[in-house]
Amino acid sequence: MPTPVSTVRQCLTDEAARALDDAVAVARRRSHAQTSSLHAVSALLALPSSSLREACARSRSSVYTPRLQFRALELSVGVSLDRLPTSKGTEEPPVSNSLMAAIKRSQANQRRHPDTFHLYQQMQPQSQSSVSCVKVALKHFILSILDDPIVSRVFGEAGFRSCDIKIAILQPPPISLLSRSRCPPLFLCNLPDSDSNLRGFNFPFAAFPGFDNGDENCRRIGEVLAKKKGRNPLLIGVCANDALSSFTEGIKSGKTGVLPAEIDGLSLICVEKEISEFVANGGSKEKVDLKFKETDDLVEHCSGPGILVNIGELKVLVGDGHGDGDSVDTLNYVVSKLTGLLDIHGDKLWLIGAVESYEAYSRILERFPSIQKDWDLNVLPITNSNSSNGGLYPKPRLVAHLFIYQSGSSLLHTLLYYLLT
Repeated sequence: MPTPVSTVRQCLTDEAARALDDAVAVARRRSHAQTSSLHAVSALLALPSSSLREACARSRSSVYTPRLQFRALELSVGVSLDRLPTSKGTEEPPVSNSLMAAIKRSQANQRRHPDTFHLYQQMQPQSQSSVSCVKVALKHFILSILDDPIVSRVFGEAGFRSCDIKIAILQPPPISLLSRSRCPPLFLCNLPDSDSNLRGFNFPFAAFPGFDNGDENCRRIGEVLAKKKGRNPLLIGVCANDALSSFTEGIKSGKTGVLPAEIDGLSLICVEKEISEFVANGGSKEKVDLKFKETDDLVEHCSGPGILVNIGELKVLVGDGHGDGDSVDTLNYVVSKLTGLLDIHGDKLWLIGAVESYEAYSRILERFPSIQKDWDLNVLPITNSNSSNGGLYPKPRLVAHLFIYQSGSSLLHTLLYYLLT
């Protein structure tokens, strides 16, 4: 049963409540019986300075103009709203079950967030229903709306991916007056290579012509390592492990230009094998302890800028998903040991790891709510592993025809076909 708007407002912060009121206004203007997630998306995109629109701008394709892709998104949202049934107008169309479910997910996620976890833990004994006391912030409200399958489909038709928009919202861009280059498009970070013979581009969008993505990934990772805060990179994307391997190989081989000058000479140690065997295969605790002891000794006697600890693929931190006591204790032990090393050695120790998708990273945060803060992680989307095609890239006209052939008649593909042919 739909929820009255006045009831839902009590679950939201002032900023999120204003966004809800805008969504209600869209539903009322279109004579719709209920206010849904689509109405909220439409209202948020209509604001030039909204965080959703800004996140879309950073996660869009760099191959096409912002005007083209946002026009496709507006058409996709408009067509989906036109398909909703109309009814006799009401002053405040109640909130649909799907949107209310998104708000409840927001409350649960916000309670687990590292910045607010301890606050809500303290509030819990004071309330019979701890969830009801959580006022959802706009950021978490938007993140849960993006989980709606209908919303994901609408964004997909315009060439966006919900998971990449989430990353853009969670990781606002650093303010830099000196930056002259733009990062590769965030929304590509979870797209696999479609074919070994088509490495010039990853469907559905082409790579940057004449651009060496491997060197660019190394440069971006190096910039994170040189930061004073958020200095431990966590690479996200299906190409993240390839990029991590390429970067660590560059450090091992002494390749010049891999690291910024201020941390040039950083030493590397890999603990991925020992952690994986200990967690996944019930390996020896003595063996993993010995590796941590070796890491500790290396930092103590390091004459250079410090030691970079390669953790490898972090999905091992979510275990096998069964959550049995031994598995949980093992995971907690590994995380606590790495946290302890960071606490002891401070600016002489770095961590680096990779994870294949935002969903996997979300599961890690659910299990360890404070890990991003404890490890000082900096989420870094990876779009491509390297450039191995000799600079051969398809022409825009060919890309447009490939879209039509491969993916059918989504709105963005249709627009591209008519604009590029």
